[in-house]
Amino acid sequence: MDTYSNISYWMFQAEAWVILGILLVIADTFLGYTFFILPIGVAAFLISLMIFAQDHMWLGTFEFFHTWREILMYFGGLSLVSIAILKYAFQRRKDSEPDINQY
Repeated sequence: MDTYSNISYWMFQAEAWVILGILLVIADTFLGYTFFILPIGVAAFLISLMIFAQDHMWLGTFEFFHTWREILMYFGGLSLVSIAILKYAFQRRKDSEPDINQY
């Protein structure tokens, strides 16, 4: 029981990050057209992929994470990058299309 209550056990489970990503994408869907939670969910999916790659040694002996703190730092950084990319993509699209409400 002590193993399952340890935070580092859950941080290194790729399935936990997939569940978090799914919950964040669903939350963004039901909260409206803000697209703020969506990139954070995408970052959770990327963290899950990185943990899965590390567990199955896709990159040989290279390790992304050594502690759960590193996972949280990568998650925060990937969240910021994905928010910036999504905001840039939608801002650029919005500026290129003429507004139908301008007379």
